[in-house]
Amino acid sequence: MKQNLVIDVAVLSQDYTLIEITNDNSHVITFDDIEIKEEDFKQLFFSYGETFGISKNIANKKELFPYISFSVPYRTIDDKRFFLLETILNNIETDLNVSRNCFTTESIIDLTNELIGIKSLCDINCCSVLACLPWSNIKKIIYDDTLSSDYKKKDKVICFVISVIFKTPTPGVKPTIFRFPYVIQKK
Repeated sequence: MKQNLVIDVAVLSQDYTLIEITNDNSHVITFDDIEIKEEDFKQLFFSYGETFGISKNIANKKELFPYISFSVPYRTIDDKRFFLLETILNNIETDLNVSRNCFTTESIIDLTNELIGIKSLCDINCCSVLACLPWSNIKKIIYDDTLSSDYKKKDKVICFVISVIFKTPTPGVKPTIFRFPYVIQKK
């Protein structure tokens, strides 16, 4: 019987990102679909090329502002009007199990001033991007998906989601996550 020479040369390992489970540790609110052309989406969120970023010069264009607005009438949830301040206050009341009447006047005024100033995604601290895909990875995901057999279905929809997390240092208050679902219009 002939023996083969077997030499273990290397073992490779790939660690990947820790997946955190929410365990109901946040309020997740998904806005109604926002239909947009892929070119407009790219112009708004990838105007610097490969890297995610919002250019205020581009985003404040009159025709593009509705895509990034938190304001009525552009944002709705289940076809109902959305109000950022009221949503956050309701979540705080729920989490703390107290009425907003129990909050100090100063804290209500400070929160109101802070949230009233947020009219669009441009008003979110641009340095606070926690994670993002580069444009080339998004295109690769779409390309790989087109190779799958179910892509040939005519009802296939591509949806890009941008999430915004509102957190407070107040103990017991869960973060509120707003999800902007951008449905890419077919050409």
